[in-house]
Amino acid sequence: MDAQAIYRKSEKGAEAIATRGHGVAGKLRMLLILVDGKKSTEELLKLAAGMGESAELLQQLEAEGLIEVVGGAAAAKPAAAALSPAADLGKARALAIRLLTELLGPLADDLAIRLEAAKDMPQFVEVMKRAYAVVREVKGQAAADRFGAEVEAQMQTA
Repeated sequence: MDAQAIYRKSEKGAEAIATRGHGVAGKLRMLLILVDGKKSTEELLKLAAGMGESAELLQQLEAEGLIEVVGGAAAAKPAAAALSPAADLGKARALAIRLLTELLGPLADDLAIRLEAAKDMPQFVEVMKRAYAVVREVKGQAAADRFGAEVEAQMQTA
């Protein structure tokens, strides 16, 4: 697997996220959510390091046709240069905090503070994993999936 390759969700992968289908759950789903057509394999593996066996999970996503290579780092550099990671993180953070507050009320306070404190994308992802788990525990799987999908969509459009 090329460390500089850029992956995006295939049509099948996007459908799996939208419909929670194709048997994609748990760690595999979390990694699929991180795939955005902008991050290199190396970046994805760093973000997913806490999941364990992230390289194998990424290979499984590719083998199942849920993701596809769009190019190497050279192809992504011009697009990446135009993006402001801090602005992207800020928009995703604001949305996540708003959604958590709507879903959990005062129970969201601790998570909102931790999201505010996230200085970079890996820290943000770690807090989001916990937020997703709390929403799932309190409001159920469907609400957690909607929460995750909305934040993911913001990250892709930012």
